[in-house]
Amino acid sequence: MYYAEPIYRPPSEAYSLLIQATVGCSSAASGRCFFCASYLFDKTIPEKKFRIRPTHEILEDIEIGGNHYGKNVEKIFLLDSNAMIIKTPELLKILNKCYETFPNLKQVACYACCSDILRKSDEELKALHEAGLKLVFVGLESGDQDVLDLMNKGATVQDQIDSVVNANRAGIQTSVTVIIGLGGRKLYEQHAVNTGKAATAMNPTFFSALTLMVVPNSPLDELVKRGEFELVTDPLEILKELELMIRNIEAKGPVVFRTNHASNYLPLRGTLPRDKESLLKTIQNALNDPRRLRPESARGL
Repeated sequence: MYYAEPIYRPPSEAYSLLIQATVGCSSAASGRCFFCASYLFDKTIPEKKFRIRPTHEILEDIEIGGNHYGKNVEKIFLLDSNAMIIKTPELLKILNKCYETFPNLKQVACYACCSDILRKSDEELKALHEAGLKLVFVGLESGDQDVLDLMNKGATVQDQIDSVVNANRAGIQTSVTVIIGLGGRKLYEQHAVNTGKAATAMNPTFFSALTLMVVPNSPLDELVKRGEFELVTDPLEILKELELMIRNIEAKGPVVFRTNHASNYLPLRGTLPRDKESLLKTIQNALNDPRRLRPESARGL
């Protein structure tokens, strides 16, 4: 099976069979997302230049996977950063092949940029869901437009919201990710408040927060070095930002909330709105007793 290293997948896809459907990220290829390692990969690793693999190669890899793993595979994750960009007829062929090959398969998932979802009609999204695309991961990063513009996300907050709403309406589960600290010291409050409001409007199936870790030599790293972006480095300030974001989430739910990524200082898990006060209490307890926090040496990208 073909893989273009390095590869990334969500923590929840740790036991999924990984199929390389696309390579790299279309947003990175366009020079967007100043915080992301994919921006660097696209420019420094020839093998990671963005491209959609030919469908016949993807189908061959699925068949190879079937010969190796057979009935043991229950979940598949389509690499790389936004496999949802694949045109719907080809994506349907890939999904059908997955379920034909693995009799016990329960879910196929992938990353998606909001533009990938918005480019597809309601009918296309429904067809993809019926063919077995059960979950898409969307990087909101921030619900504040100033922060998105600063990071050259190349999307509006409303587009991000609409993409998740459209996927939800088609029956596709959505997992939305945001980055605590992405607004720096200057924009931290509006970043937290407006991200909570965006999560409310999206009402995704899953909602998770990462904590910003600057990728060396990324455009964001250069902003930091030039003094144009002041990092929030105090773990307690990061927790207060997380707390403010959660206070502003009024989603009808149920939304599974988690901060289980290695970048975070405090792992949290609960379901909103049911566990909102419990989550806030856990954060407050950690603010009162910082020994509960993950040490800096144990954090990772």
